[in-house]
Amino acid sequence: MLRWLKSLLKAAGILACLVGLSLGMVFLTLRILVPPQRIEVPSVVGKEMMKALALLGEQDLSLKLMGEKYSSEVPEGIIISQFPAPGTKVHKDREIRVFVSGGARLVITPSLVGKRKREANIYLAQRGLRIGIVSYSYTQVPQEEIISQDPSPQTEIDVERGINILVSLGAKNLQFYMPDFVGSKIEEVRDLCDKLSLKIGKIKESPSLGEEGAVLYQSASPGTMIDSETSIELTVSTFYEQEHSLSPEAEWIMTTVEVPPGLTNKEVRVVIIDSRGERGIDYGQRKPGEKVLIVSRVVGKGEIKVYIDNKLVKTEEVE
Repeated sequence: MLRWLKSLLKAAGILACLVGLSLGMVFLTLRILVPPQRIEVPSVVGKEMMKALALLGEQDLSLKLMGEKYSSEVPEGIIISQFPAPGTKVHKDREIRVFVSGGARLVITPSLVGKRKREANIYLAQRGLRIGIVSYSYTQVPQEEIISQDPSPQTEIDVERGINILVSLGAKNLQFYMPDFVGSKIEEVRDLCDKLSLKIGKIKESPSLGEEGAVLYQSASPGTMIDSETSIELTVSTFYEQEHSLSPEAEWIMTTVEVPPGLTNKEVRVVIIDSRGERGIDYGQRKPGEKVLIVSRVVGKGEIKVYIDNKLVKTEEVE
């Protein structure tokens, strides 16, 4: 009897194993032939958290907030990124991780006025800021020094926004058109250069049959653009003629002319007519509205004619 019971139990165990194995095979087959349903992840970027939760809940998905990211473009509290990306196929109950915008990161602008550009770059970088547009202007402030900024100091701005600055180029040298000194006495030239803030450099002497102390050569040609820092070299005659010259006295005449308004530059030319004859000096292309200083040396009686684009605009008589 006992032997029979053991055989029965053994048979039952074998049968249970076979049934379990069969069920396992059936389940595995079903898993292979009928895979579990996968859900396409919807896009929640650009949505508020509550709307995103509702949208994911409808798809049997969950949401997990990972943190905030500053953004000057996405309003605060709006989802700025997600993982997995929209369109990805995932299993039911998958967790969708998101970051929301913390809005623009605002800071108070420091004062940059008085700092040099290089110094300001380092100063801003240490505070997570940067220089934006850099403009330059001639001023009496030392070169490379910042003279103004936008936005102004103590203004609240987005940390991603650059601070625009205006940088000094230093003092601009005065610019002139080179006068014609040839034939003039060196004393006259010195006086005129003092009045015009021109700088005389080397003065060389050269024997000449003409009048002693007269300018024979100048390093910058008449009409050439120069500035107050340009050093002018002169060659002066050293021979003194015993007989008094009967030639008329020379006179320096200064006058101004204004270039008419318009869209294009205009050619300025001066014609001097005196006892030495007729000669012209080109003052080059000048901007509309610009005031041009005309410096002319007239020997004896004569006249000065000013032409703009070959049109006579001014005549000055010299007695």
